[in-house]
Amino acid sequence: MLLLSLAFAAAAVALYIESPAMLIYSTYPWPVYVLLVASVSCAFASRRRGILRWATFGGTAFVAGLFILYTVHFSRLAPHELSLKAGDAFPEFTLQTSTGAAFSPSQIRGEKAALYIFYRGDW
Repeated sequence: MLLLSLAFAAAAVALYIESPAMLIYSTYPWPVYVLLVASVSCAFASRRRGILRWATFGGTAFVAGLFILYTVHFSRLAPHELSLKAGDAFPEFTLQTSTGAAFSPSQIRGEKAALYIFYRGDW
């Protein structure tokens, strides 16, 4: 059961890392939560006695708790921090384009419309 617990934990980490590549996007990563809870449950249900069982249980519970706390609380932005309203001035910034040139919104002032696409990349 301890090996199964570690396998579930490794699968949870792999799924979380690969989820952008597999186009799995959601507010909360429920499949990862399920795998982490399965990992903790397997470590707790192990028939092995001694320090190895409790170290595995404690380690998987600690990692699962930290991950869930991070994704539920610490990685969320308050909804009002990044909001713009109609009529607000667009913030000034400078970015590098795909050709390597610098770009800022002030370069296209006076144009009728602009479309900004921020490609997240593949990480």
